[in-house]
Amino acid sequence: MNKRPDWQALERFIATKKRVIITTHVHPDGDAIGSEIAMAEYCRLCGCEPVILNQDPTPEFFRSADVNREIRCFEVEKHAAWIRSADGCVVVDMSDWARLREMGRLLRQHRIPVACVDHHIPTDVLGAVQFNLQEASSAGEVLYRFFKDRKIKMTLTMINALYMCVLTDTGSFRYSNTTPYALRMAADLVHRGAEFQQIYEMVYENESRARTELKGRLLAELQFECGNQLAYFSVTKSLLQETGAQLWETEGFSELPRQIKGVEVSIMFTEADDHHVKVSIRSKGRLPINGLAIKFGGGGHLYAAGATLSLPLEQVKEQILSEARLLFEQNG
Repeated sequence: MNKRPDWQALERFIATKKRVIITTHVHPDGDAIGSEIAMAEYCRLCGCEPVILNQDPTPEFFRSADVNREIRCFEVEKHAAWIRSADGCVVVDMSDWARLREMGRLLRQHRIPVACVDHHIPTDVLGAVQFNLQEASSAGEVLYRFFKDRKIKMTLTMINALYMCVLTDTGSFRYSNTTPYALRMAADLVHRGAEFQQIYEMVYENESRARTELKGRLLAELQFECGNQLAYFSVTKSLLQETGAQLWETEGFSELPRQIKGVEVSIMFTEADDHHVKVSIRSKGRLPINGLAIKFGGGGHLYAAGATLSLPLEQVKEQILSEARLLFEQNG
């Protein structure tokens, strides 16, 4: 999006609502959680009641950011009435109805107006009010730009949440989406009082022994193809049981193979609890891989994308790896 966003449209959307559902994609990451928290704070500043409902639980190393303990895990029986009573919904860090699953069905059924705040390449039309800034480092940066434009006085909770967004989605300011604007944003948030040391410790220095053991097992079982430029591994249910690690503790593991010299693309296959296989694809920047994810109903960024398939693990691996090999063949 090159033209200046109509930030007033988002401002009007919230100003005319009494209760707003705030949600994000399945398997929420730091950017998703932080964006939800910042948006909830903004709603309160506007006199609107926010309700954060997510499809999956918050990973433990992001829970401390939820200072108001307001993020709830969506259950149809318990929360369907909450959705019916809302007069608006804000979806952050995604633009795909399918990733909202049952919650998306209820939002459509009850015709709840939706606003979308995202920075990914869109794969769907989600919401009548859309703010998709693909040049932004994170969904949190989109909200930061909105708050700055509308001269919103950010609370410390908003400041910390937005810092977590830009920190995690840029991989601690290492990935290609670490733009000059993202760095200026981080500096401004620190100037405003962001507790950057505590946030870093919460996210990156809070690892359980089970997660550490799981990481070691996965690296030991790493497989290579395409002249060692393609690396992949599988997080199976049995491996989680053996190590005692939780599914949410695999957050960030898709980046591990990229640290190996010569690896251009890494793929992580994860058996989810709901009979789905989550595929996380990462590239160092030479090969765009979002097209690979889109072929399987997913999406994302040029160099960081993913998809979720309702097929057995081995079948998913066969299909994804076949396309990945073709990608290397086509690009020499």
